[in-house]
Amino acid sequence: MLMNTLDRYIGKSILGAIFATLFTLVGLSAIIKFVEQFRSVGKGSYDIWQAVAYTGLTIPKDVETFFPMAALLGALIALGNLASRSELVVMQSAGFSRFKIGLAVMKTALPLVLFTMIIGEWGIPQTEQFARDMRTRALSGGSMLSVKNGVWAKDGNNFVYVRRITDDAQLEDIYIYTFDEQRNLTHLKHANQAQYSAENNQWQLRQVNNSAVSKEQITTTNRLTEDWATSLTPDKLGAVSLRPTSLSISGLYEYIAFLKQTGQDSRRFELTYWRKIFQPLSVGVMMMLALSFIFGSLRSVTAGARIVTGICFGFLFYVVNEIFGQMSVVFNAPAFLGALMPSLLFMAIIWWLLARKRD
Repeated sequence: MLMNTLDRYIGKSILGAIFATLFTLVGLSAIIKFVEQFRSVGKGSYDIWQAVAYTGLTIPKDVETFFPMAALLGALIALGNLASRSELVVMQSAGFSRFKIGLAVMKTALPLVLFTMIIGEWGIPQTEQFARDMRTRALSGGSMLSVKNGVWAKDGNNFVYVRRITDDAQLEDIYIYTFDEQRNLTHLKHANQAQYSAENNQWQLRQVNNSAVSKEQITTTNRLTEDWATSLTPDKLGAVSLRPTSLSISGLYEYIAFLKQTGQDSRRFELTYWRKIFQPLSVGVMMMLALSFIFGSLRSVTAGARIVTGICFGFLFYVVNEIFGQMSVVFNAPAFLGALMPSLLFMAIIWWLLARKRD
């Protein structure tokens, strides 16, 4: 009975600190995003209420993004407060070991991790796409639309479909449909790739297939390269392009399978897929890192020092995560290793901190 009471007490303390930290981080992010969106108010039909709606619709993604950091800072603050009041010492004197305290911490984090995974699977993809589409339609006057497997755009008398935007200056699998004033299809152009030249301010199409359509016949010609004069810049297309982090786990799995079937590079999406799979482990590592600090060098320091330490280690984890991720992409290493190695490295640090304390 005592153990259940202590579990609930620790859990309540940690939950309160995590929610407060998460609210602060998400709130700051929302303010920054709204200021950025406010600069676009007045362009096209984009007004202040749409800027507010866009900011609100991106909050679920921020919750998922900031949750590991909030877990670390929240656990540091809550456990630090318990340690400063000697409550952790009293718990251990009553037979509540460090292992049981750690277990109570992890049991508290588990429902929150499951919640973030649920909204990541069934909430974030929908809200992110709706927010992007709403903003793009307002800014472009309805001439651009993001769909599940690409982007549609209107460019004069042309309708353009881009299946994939690999980065800010490269497109893949492009279809350009040209219509006359009577809305009859007169020309169809397909290109495997398009590369943007900042010097010439235009795209260069590669492996181009041109089909001229008339009532009598369809004439087809092929070219290795062809310049494409269009008002669609990388900035405009980037605003509606498919972002790996906005996809659900199942959506990423399906998209990776599609990329592999069509012989395209899927490493960036595979890395994001495995990062989402290992997110519970990352959160657990953050919580245990906080616990190792509290039982070690941060037991008697001020709350401000704990927060600064948590921010530093959270940023360090982010940097290490990015380094290993990019290395796995560049050197064609298994994506799951790029996603898993940062957590394994920090688990080794936690083991060292706890082992040093026992010594």
